[in-house]
Amino acid sequence: MNRAEFLKIMSVGAGSFLFSSFNLDTENLKYDLKKVKIYDNYVRGVNFRKQDFFSAALKVNDPLQLQRDVENVYDSYAIKVLKNSQFLGYIAAYENIVMAMLMDQGVQLEASVCNIREVIDENKYLDKVFSVQVFAKLLVPFNHIGSNDLRTKRADDAKDIYRSEKY
Repeated sequence: MNRAEFLKIMSVGAGSFLFSSFNLDTENLKYDLKKVKIYDNYVRGVNFRKQDFFSAALKVNDPLQLQRDVENVYDSYAIKVLKNSQFLGYIAAYENIVMAMLMDQGVQLEASVCNIREVIDENKYLDKVFSVQVFAKLLVPFNHIGSNDLRTKRADDAKDIYRSEKY
């Protein structure tokens, strides 16, 4: 599957994700709408919003809002991360394209605080102080649920079943 096909599939309908490259018996295939983690990484640009970050008093699992920043002159796919309308930072520019396209198509993404660094020095440059996890409700086949380790591991640590010789 090439990049264009992947982006097309990710943006279809209400964000349903169909595993078109799997050799599965489609007559017996059953689908389920699942809340799937599609992103987990540090929020960028927090250093430029120190006061907002400290006043937000973030806790793990706190809900966050994602907002497209289409007028951003540096990144046309920019996605702001907010808590109660308070701007905290951005999704990394090199990782935001697919999520931005999903949001532009009306797909509702849910976000929450995933991790917060335990010791933060207010006087130092704030980098990698908290991470956001993003979820989408995706249509996934029952046969595929649980057959990979992305549910328990970060993407860099999980086995890449989509590029294996099997598919």
